[in-house]
Amino acid sequence: MTLSVVLVRTHNPGNLGAAARAAKNFGAELLLLQPRVEISHGDAIAFASGAEDFLRKVNVAAAWSDLLDRANTLVAMSSLRGRVSRGLPPPVTFEEISSSLRRGRRVALVFGPERGGLTTEELRACDSRLRIQTSTEFPTLNLAQSVAIALALLFPFEAPRRRRGTTGEKSEAATAREMRRLLTSFKETLSSAGYPGRGHSKEVLAEIESYLKRGRPTSREVTLLLGALGALARALGVRASVRSRG
Repeated sequence: MTLSVVLVRTHNPGNLGAAARAAKNFGAELLLLQPRVEISHGDAIAFASGAEDFLRKVNVAAAWSDLLDRANTLVAMSSLRGRVSRGLPPPVTFEEISSSLRRGRRVALVFGPERGGLTTEELRACDSRLRIQTSTEFPTLNLAQSVAIALALLFPFEAPRRRRGTTGEKSEAATAREMRRLLTSFKETLSSAGYPGRGHSKEVLAEIESYLKRGRPTSREVTLLLGALGALARALGVRASVRSRG
């Protein structure tokens, strides 16, 4: 499956059922992350209306790391609700997501709970963010409506067969898992060098992460950067040991 819908901490059984129906309508996979409602709830089954079989087979994930096995790219669905965008993943368009799907990349659209949406930390755990344009006078969408609209704007999203001789994923942006490795190594190396120090270090690192995600490095570029960071880490370790002996 190239496109997945991830519902994070969903509370309302009606939204769950309606989202399942929309996912089945458009041929997407549905995944629940730490749901707050039972899949077998009567309202969930009623709102699924024709997609009851799909609802019963929905997959449940326990942690964010589980999503990395199912998608190359995690896209946060959020209007931000007045929050500042500094330090958050870069915005993308539906056209860009459609292009990624046509090239065979596995994309997960991540929707937050009804009571406030994704947290800042959850937004930062994604690779990019996408919003559905609405009227400024009444911008808030129902969760299940958001799922249906997003899928409709991306449909049809089937990936075409690659012709012989094409490069496929080789020139594509790095996967979400590869980016996690890069960001983790980058932060560890900076920490070894004593950067950014005390104060607003968490926010500073978030802004740097946002910059790296905006650059969308390829898998090869991530490998090169990891090698460079490894060399820096080794050099910092040598210098630190020399200073401790002095």
